[in-house]
Amino acid sequence: MSLFSDIAVVLRRLDYSETSQVLVLLTREHGQQRIIAKGVKRATKTRASVGIDLLEVGRLVFSRRPGKEETLATLTEWRQEETFPHLRTDLVRNYAAQYAAEVTSHLMEVHDPHPELFDGLRKFFRALKDGPAIGLLARYLWFMLTQIGLRPELSRCMGCGRSVEKDATVYFSSHQGGAICRDCEPAIVEKRRMSVALARALGVIGSPHPLDDTKLAREAFDLLDYHLTELLARPPKLSGPLRAALK
Repeated sequence: MSLFSDIAVVLRRLDYSETSQVLVLLTREHGQQRIIAKGVKRATKTRASVGIDLLEVGRLVFSRRPGKEETLATLTEWRQEETFPHLRTDLVRNYAAQYAAEVTSHLMEVHDPHPELFDGLRKFFRALKDGPAIGLLARYLWFMLTQIGLRPELSRCMGCGRSVEKDATVYFSSHQGGAICRDCEPAIVEKRRMSVALARALGVIGSPHPLDDTKLAREAFDLLDYHLTELLARPPKLSGPLRAALK
């Protein structure tokens, strides 16, 4: 039995029994891990039976038998480090954080380390305390897609290859992998309108700038939510609740 220590954020959790949980964790050095936390909800004289919470960060030690990478690892130690209390008091911020956790868990490969992505997700949770939730979420989603190699190309047409920087009308196709110019658009079935201003805001054309404009931030989220829906072959579960909370 091999022991591993790391720091992790809880992306998903499932009650396994009255006293145990199955956790999907994004660890900094060991990538995404699926772990069973046996007895973690068992109450003691000094600790309530609360288990490990969604979205919290903690230091952990887990064990796994060599050659059994596809089975659940076993949690042997968890020390809570950061809980982001501001996510528990605002519905939009909570849903934005859960949305990020959900799509990250579904798109990342298990055991594939991305230290910068872990740091980016933790930074995003912290920034939600004061910053604009949808703009921050869109910026994190763009960063995540870049880190895992699924970022769409928005600076040039995926049909003919020319720059779309000066185009007045631009389209986006998830299946084509990015922007589509007006000339190539008629031949593409799956597409949606996209502003060139969005490509500039994301830094695809020129330098990136904050998505603090409400209209532009919402456009960025709508586009990335659409792209993620196509990648996952279904809408993210938090897409509907988040949109309802924004109204």
